[in-house]
Amino acid sequence: MTKISIIVPIYNVEKYLRRCIESIQKQTLKDIQIILVNDGSKDNSLAICKEYGAVDERIVVIDQPNGGVSSARNAGLEVAKGEYIGFIDPDDWIEANMYESLYKQAKNIDADVCMCDYIIEKNGKSVPIKMNINKDNLEGEEIIKKIIANMIGSSNLNSGSQTIMGSVWRIIAKRDLLEKNQLKFKVGIPLMEDLLFCIEILLKSKKVGVNRGAYYHYLQHGHSAVASYRKNMLELQLKVYYFIQEILSKENIYPIVKERMDVRYVSMYLTAIANEARKENKKNIIDKVAYIKELCKDPLLKNILKEINTNGYTFRKKLILKAIKNEFSWFLYFYYSALLRLLKKQ
Repeated sequence: MTKISIIVPIYNVEKYLRRCIESIQKQTLKDIQIILVNDGSKDNSLAICKEYGAVDERIVVIDQPNGGVSSARNAGLEVAKGEYIGFIDPDDWIEANMYESLYKQAKNIDADVCMCDYIIEKNGKSVPIKMNINKDNLEGEEIIKKIIANMIGSSNLNSGSQTIMGSVWRIIAKRDLLEKNQLKFKVGIPLMEDLLFCIEILLKSKKVGVNRGAYYHYLQHGHSAVASYRKNMLELQLKVYYFIQEILSKENIYPIVKERMDVRYVSMYLTAIANEARKENKKNIIDKVAYIKELCKDPLLKNILKEINTNGYTFRKKLILKAIKNEFSWFLYFYYSALLRLLKKQ
């Protein structure tokens, strides 16, 4: 059996695609299947996929109409034949020993999932991001408390509080586990679809390997979904939030992670307020401030803010939360407008 099937969803990435494919081809683990899913690209991405597929028999090329990243990954899952499944985004690249290291660790402990650290690549700088987990092997409730909880949200609302990024490109997962539980990516969610998938996989896993290697190079674009104005930002985030809630409730573990879900809910509204204050938002100031006031009135948000323990929070964060409680919408607008301008200059 092929050891790992690696699925790459591709849409208009001719600029980066060769680097991505070649980093997979150079893996020290040779027994792999490389599944390139062209999701209706309008540039030369498909031609590049076919070019590599013609000279490497490990490569499978799928060409489909544009259906989004979840649809493309699901198409890859349909033809995957590896013992484990891995995922790579087409503008990223990996170290040559990534899959050999993950596979060996997974096999040694018979892990359902094995995950690694990664490196953020932005503006020519490389920043390694490490998981704050002191064990190489997690089982049972440890998986929930040490990984899933930290994927859902941080332990508090302070800026820079540590979380674990719920991205499928940092894991390999047993194909049998996915097939047995009929796990697929949710289509129609353009934001954090892989977080939902990761949570579902981890909840079904009996054993998870934690690998210390930072093998994955994650190219962070300035125009990413959370770094630019989106008209329906809160709607999209709420959709993800309620999907997570549904998944956790189904597995009867919601009470274990309720505090993290509360932090996530407040964080979504902080993001929505900041999003509304963006310069790219073409509404006039009066309408922006009015919408921020509506956000502050959300009943669940108000209930969470009544209960949330702010001990250890920075003065600035306490000030923001107080402003939301008191619906000081003008203050919030000017605060986030200034903050966003400052961040843009950095």
